[in-house]
Amino acid sequence: MRRRFLLSAVPAAALFARSNFALAAIARPATIGIMGGEIDGTFMRIATDLTSVLNSDTLRVVPVVGKGSLQNLGDLLHLPGVDLALVASDALAYAQANNLYPKELNKIEYICKLYDNDVHVCAGPDIQVLSDLRGKPVNIDVEGAGTNLTARAVFKTLGIQPDFRTEEPTIAQDRLRRGEIAANVYAAGTPVRLFATQPADTGLHFVAIPSNPELEKTYLPGGTLTHQDYPTLIAPGQTVNTVGVGVALACFAWSPGTPRYQNLVTFVDAFFSKFPALLKPPHHPKWHDVNLEAAQPGWVRFAPAAMWLAQHNPEARNPTATTTADLDQVRMQTDFDAFLAQRGVPNLTPAQRQATWQYLQQHRQQTQVAQPSK
Repeated sequence: MRRRFLLSAVPAAALFARSNFALAAIARPATIGIMGGEIDGTFMRIATDLTSVLNSDTLRVVPVVGKGSLQNLGDLLHLPGVDLALVASDALAYAQANNLYPKELNKIEYICKLYDNDVHVCAGPDIQVLSDLRGKPVNIDVEGAGTNLTARAVFKTLGIQPDFRTEEPTIAQDRLRRGEIAANVYAAGTPVRLFATQPADTGLHFVAIPSNPELEKTYLPGGTLTHQDYPTLIAPGQTVNTVGVGVALACFAWSPGTPRYQNLVTFVDAFFSKFPALLKPPHHPKWHDVNLEAAQPGWVRFAPAAMWLAQHNPEARNPTATTTADLDQVRMQTDFDAFLAQRGVPNLTPAQRQATWQYLQQHRQQTQVAQPSK
């Protein structure tokens, strides 16, 4: 009797195992790897916000700690399992200008523009204006980080040459409090926890970054840091002006029809559909600055993302647009106008507007030629 029980149990166990395998195969969610940033930075908080809202039985978003925009570009191109990355827009421009990843950057597109990273210059009491940092020790985050790239470009454009240091921002902030360096620069979405949690009566404060036409070719004017953002570093009623750099939710341009492409399509639908949930606490306040339709100049939008926005925004539709090329042109123009409106700079001169529009069109045409592979 015992032997008969064991023999009859074997087929049942095998059948049970096969059933579990079949169910697991059916229920397997679309998995998306997303490169964030430093563990306490805005990039990582945005990435984890996405996981808290989007993860379900059909979609799994897996955040990965990164070291900044430039590395995120490389990881998006080459690291297995990575489909998305948060990238500051000037990192792509830097990679293009310095011929990094030759013939590969056209494989990077974007889902949407997210928000603007504000450049924070936290300094000691003896530093009153940015030019006071000339020749002084100034930390700009580690090599390869987005802050490092942005800080070098901003100081160079303004004609100021500090003595750059490249340590982790948290280490540098301790050095700043001890007077070992003159300033700690960090580009991130306001409010940055590193500065918002500073104790009172340290004598530290933020230094304004003066904008000019040359700087505005790359960086966005009009960023403002307030007492509400940083109560221990900015006095009540005072503000500090700064510049910003747009952050894009970048994606790898998988070929249509591939499983990874379809995973991104699933992500786009879930992200755009559930976007209102990201505006609720405890998610990062920067979600309130996101306009899903805003464009990131110089970048190409992932086609399913553009199609989703066109289909769900009746005002963006053009009844006279009958071809794919027409619809694509309408979406580009809508994105361009939304970008200018979002940044509060709709009053460009006709020459500036035309030059920016032509650049966007030409860049898009150039980057759509090669077929992606990974």
